[in-house]
Amino acid sequence: MSGVEQQLTRTAGGPISYRASGAGPALLLMHGIGGNSRSWHHQLKMLASQFRVVAWDAPGYGASGVREPTLAGYAGAVADLFDALDIGKAHVLGHSMGGLIAQGVAGLMPERVDRLILSSTFAGDAAIGPLGAHWMARLDDLRRMMPKDFGQARAAAMVAASAAPEIRAMAAAIAAEVTQQGLLGGCMLLHHADARPLVARFSMPVLVITGAEDSIIAPERTEVMAELIADCRTIRIPATGHAAYLEDPDRYNAAVTDFLNG
Repeated sequence: MSGVEQQLTRTAGGPISYRASGAGPALLLMHGIGGNSRSWHHQLKMLASQFRVVAWDAPGYGASGVREPTLAGYAGAVADLFDALDIGKAHVLGHSMGGLIAQGVAGLMPERVDRLILSSTFAGDAAIGPLGAHWMARLDDLRRMMPKDFGQARAAAMVAASAAPEIRAMAAAIAAEVTQQGLLGGCMLLHHADARPLVARFSMPVLVITGAEDSIIAPERTEVMAELIADCRTIRIPATGHAAYLEDPDRYNAAVTDFLNG
């Protein structure tokens, strides 16, 4: 899959694994709840000519240690990674769960974010109390299913009906690597977090990307979040589902580079 090797750095808050390529302005990529740093295969390859691309493994994913599953806890992990890699300020791109984390990073430490890209995401469920049935069902699926079967089930929902078999296979192989601790942390973050007060204060330029056929986070839900942002552009990528970065990397990467190059 990705020809970019996984690396590991140790921080005061615990280990963080990542993949990095290229040189230039730093660009941090943060995957969704069914992904990991391998999700960004095309971006690590295609954006490296213009940027220092860093794709992390979120807490509990890859070889990254767990963190408190809050916006502050995960944003703190990003700060630790920036410090370890000597990154003062970066462009930040977060997809789905990673997009919620990106909202936390941009809201809690805006001095470290240049431009922000939010991909197929929302501002959190802002729920109080135990995890809802939707999240519990996903955790139960991971417990009772073989990794390959879990990956295939998740990939079926992630991509558009028209997606090629090789794209489905890539999404499934990555989702099959999800761990119980990573998924639990991600579910808790998405269930409890409320980034709306942070989003409303954003001052940096923001691009919001959606897949036109996304059945996991409907484009309309993402665009409700976008309406809270003062300086925001939105784009829908046709014929793609929840994994537009994988389904149509050429169009996805063009949108990213056009925005980051101003």
